[in-house]
Amino acid sequence: MAYVALYRQWRPQDFDNLVGQSHISVTLRNAIISKKIAHAYLFSGPRGTGKTSTAKILAKSLNCIHGPTPEPCNVCLNCQSINTGTSMDVFEIDAASNRGIDEIRELRETVKFAPVDGRYKVYIIDEVHMLTTEAFNALLKTLEEPPAHVVFILATTEAHKIPATIHSRCQRYDFRRIDAEAIESRLAAVVQHEGLNVAPDAIKLIASHADGGLRDALSILDQCTTMENGIITAEKVRQLLGLIGHEWVWRVTEAIAERDFRAVLMALGELIALGKEVRQILLEVALYMRSIMLFKAAPDIDSIELYGDDRNVLAKHGGQFKHDELIDIIKILNEGANDAKWAPEPRITAEMTLLSICRRSVQTDMMNLLERIAILEAKVGGQSFPRMEPQIVKQVETVRPPTPVKQVAVQPVVSPKLVEKIEIKQEIAHEHHQTEPVVSSSLPSSDVKEIWDNVLKELVASGKRSVHACVSQGKLISLDDKQAIVQFAAAFPKERTEKEDYRIMIEKVLTQFCGKTVQLCCILGSAKVTPKSSVAPPKEKPVATVPSLEEEVHPALRQAIHMFGGKVTKKEE
Repeated sequence: MAYVALYRQWRPQDFDNLVGQSHISVTLRNAIISKKIAHAYLFSGPRGTGKTSTAKILAKSLNCIHGPTPEPCNVCLNCQSINTGTSMDVFEIDAASNRGIDEIRELRETVKFAPVDGRYKVYIIDEVHMLTTEAFNALLKTLEEPPAHVVFILATTEAHKIPATIHSRCQRYDFRRIDAEAIESRLAAVVQHEGLNVAPDAIKLIASHADGGLRDALSILDQCTTMENGIITAEKVRQLLGLIGHEWVWRVTEAIAERDFRAVLMALGELIALGKEVRQILLEVALYMRSIMLFKAAPDIDSIELYGDDRNVLAKHGGQFKHDELIDIIKILNEGANDAKWAPEPRITAEMTLLSICRRSVQTDMMNLLERIAILEAKVGGQSFPRMEPQIVKQVETVRPPTPVKQVAVQPVVSPKLVEKIEIKQEIAHEHHQTEPVVSSSLPSSDVKEIWDNVLKELVASGKRSVHACVSQGKLISLDDKQAIVQFAAAFPKERTEKEDYRIMIEKVLTQFCGKTVQLCCILGSAKVTPKSSVAPPKEKPVATVPSLEEEVHPALRQAIHMFGGKVTKKEE
């Protein structure tokens, strides 16, 4: 008799033996018990999680001589023929090789006939996402309204490739990746039943490497049994899978922590000489760096799957890396593994990746510098220093002839833009001297605030919420018989309020509360606009207006002078 692989021998035969998919087995059981059997099902999920096995269990539950039943007997003729693949009522179709419209047309012709032995004709279409668009379109009508004796079960690993028209006609069941503990338990049962000699750490390594697929785990175990007689150890499993092993990963990690270029390159060369795949080396180092990161974040959580059982080694390596540093290293390793997959010389990519990690001085030095600055600020913050005012040395011409002379442009050393500001202030002072009066308000500030609040409330009450949203960003700072001055902190609401439509509405509301017609004037920031009602006494025209240097000093410079002392000097041109 021909040998049967372990994953075929141990294929689950009923819902009780379905590993890791209890949410699906319970739902299908209840559907069979309540006789709410759908005409089409869509099973989606990763490989090796039980999609085809569940489809066969459902087919046996529907066609068992004791059924429909949630517990097929696996003894009757119908159940046995389904298990052996010889049933005339259960059709397993591989959509990868039967993906054309002709095959679907043939299927549409066969669904019309009644089942031969059982109650239902079950069509299991595996990898259904491989069907062509034309084949899907040909299947639509039959899938939506099949005969009462037909059940479709579509299985796929890529559900996002299924057209929405097909998806909406099926009941979808999502199969999850099987956790490592459930796989370990199943492998232990298989090992015990088959009389195999497998070490517990080898079973754990197989379960973690299976990536949630029980079929992959059974295949690896089956392959390990053919290596040699005797006990199957974790080291033999690593050799079979091409893994580099914890000792090598620890050696590379030590070299990375010490930024030892020579040790990293020597370890990589020895691993390649032993026949290890370059991409696998980078991936295993990345997995171990992930374990260090998780261990540093939550060392007391046992449920976290770590690459390596020795928590003492994890603790040692965790003290050599910082959290941000580990994140950067994992990113670089993943990028290197992706590049090595397509590189013509993967070894060069691996060497560049590991050397880049060892040369991570720029990022780490910057982090260290920031930490040192934070520590220094904390120390300085707890001390008091005497305030040292900046000493301003003025070098301004004191003797002026009676005839008009050219004004001297004064420029401070600390601010190149001061000359322009001085000239602007001189022009403003000259214009104020000629025409502008002093700002005055005929109403107390409390009355001005009350009037402004009433204006805003009236805008909301009259339904002008857009106007209110813009105007409410301003503040009425002055109000007299002729002019109302509103100050804004931003340019956009000021410019929008000054436009004719908004301005007329606001002036109308102001007139309603003041009893007089006033003109709206908008200013920005701390600018000052004077009303036309009063005139300031004329003054002599200044020869040169020099603003206070302390006002022009940048806040950062002022803080530096306060902490360390020093003086600011004006430079005369």
